[in-house]
Amino acid sequence: MSQIARVKTGIPGLDKMLKGGLPKGRTILLSGPAGAGKTTLATQFIYRGILDYGDPGIYVTFDESPKTVRQNFVSYNWKLESLENENLLALVDGFSMRAGVASKEKYSIRLEIDDLLTTLISLIDELGADRVVIDSLTALALSLESEMRIRREILKLSAVMSSLKCTTIVTSEMSQSGEISRYGVEEFMASGVIVLDIQEVNHRLVRSIYIRKMRGIDHELVRRPYTLGKDGCVVLSAENLFI
Repeated sequence: MSQIARVKTGIPGLDKMLKGGLPKGRTILLSGPAGAGKTTLATQFIYRGILDYGDPGIYVTFDESPKTVRQNFVSYNWKLESLENENLLALVDGFSMRAGVASKEKYSIRLEIDDLLTTLISLIDELGADRVVIDSLTALALSLESEMRIRREILKLSAVMSSLKCTTIVTSEMSQSGEISRYGVEEFMASGVIVLDIQEVNHRLVRSIYIRKMRGIDHELVRRPYTLGKDGCVVLSAENLFI
């Protein structure tokens, strides 16, 4: 049996946890509470993928406008707009329709899974994209009127993305009770689940990351701390968690 191909994340320390990188062509759920750094990690996956590995990417944003996403990472010196101009990155606006305003972006979509999938299929072909981020599944699901439909549409999204052979990160907010699956299906639709968390350690808040599951590949089963700084997300060694 041939080994599963890997995709480097571009996040220092995370590929070590994954013992080589994410499984290529799979859908990965990135779950965590507000403020944990899901958007930063997901953007870094796309940005470093383009610069370091030559993988064009697509970033679909439902939580913030593309303009805000671009501004958020100026302090990291991540020049998203220049990559857009080179047709290496597509920022897809799913926020404006959710906010009830007209979009001024090159790419925009309605709050519908079918519209999202149609746009992704077209852009993957146009850019030759290898990486996709959907941020966030929670915001997209808010447009659906019942949990039964939410589960059905999430499973459809997973099935289609798997057929497109892109490595996809889908972000999701944890439930208020701390459960990874808000709708009871998210972690089962994904080939892998990476969890970001914020814990109080020695009277200070520490961000930590662990891999809940990753089908088909070996990976660490340990919680590691990580930082968000000028270099983006950096995963530290496990012994730093309780310092």
